Amino acid sequence: MATTPNPNDCETVDERVVKLRSKDGDEFELSAKAAKLSALIKTSIECDEEDEDEDDQEPIVVDMLKVESSCLEKVVEFLEHHSEDPMDAIETPLNGNTLDEVVKQEWYRNFIGVPQSMVFELVTAANYMEIQSLLDLACLRVSVELMGKTAEEIRVMLNIPKMTPEEEKKARQEHKWIFED
Repeated sequence: MATTPNPNDCETVDERVVKLRSKDGDEFELSAKAAKLSALIKTSIECDEEDEDEDDQEPIVVDMLKVESSCLEKVVEFLEHHSEDPMDAIETPLNGNTLDEVVKQEWYRNFIGVPQSMVFELVTAANYMEIQSLLDLACLRVSVELMGKTAEEIRVMLNIPKMTPEEEKKARQEHKWIFED
C-alpha cells in the first residue's frame, strides 16, 4: 500500500548535515539548506521516501569529483553565507564598470577578491555544481578584469596559446572583423 509523502520530511532534510567530498578526498560539512543552493547537490539529496529512513541523521555525502579541496572550501563558505544573507542579483546591463559599483554587499566583494587562478576555479565549480549566484559573481569578476584590455592582454590573462603565423593568416581571412584596426 502506497503511503502519502509527509511534506515535513523535506524540512527534516534541510536540518541535516551534508558532506561534500572533493576530488582530493577531503570532506566539507554544510547545512542541507545551504547545500541545496546548488542544483547538482539538491538533486542528489532530494526527498525520496523509499530511500530515506525517518530517524536517519547520518550526514548525506555527495562527491564533487571535479572540484579540488581548496576551491570546494571556498564554495562551501559561499553557500553557507548565501543561505543566511543572499547575494543581491547582478543586474544586466551592469550598473557600473567596477566590482564596487556592481556588487553593493561588502562580504561578496571581499569573497571574490581572491587570486585570479581561484576565480577561474570558482567559475568552473559553480558551473559544474549549478550555483548560479556564484557563477554570476565569478564571471562578473572576470569580465571586470577584461574591460579595457587589448586582445593580447586578454590572450595572456586567459592563458590562450599564441597562434602560429598560419593560424593567424587563416583567422584574419575568416574573421576580418576581429582584426580591424
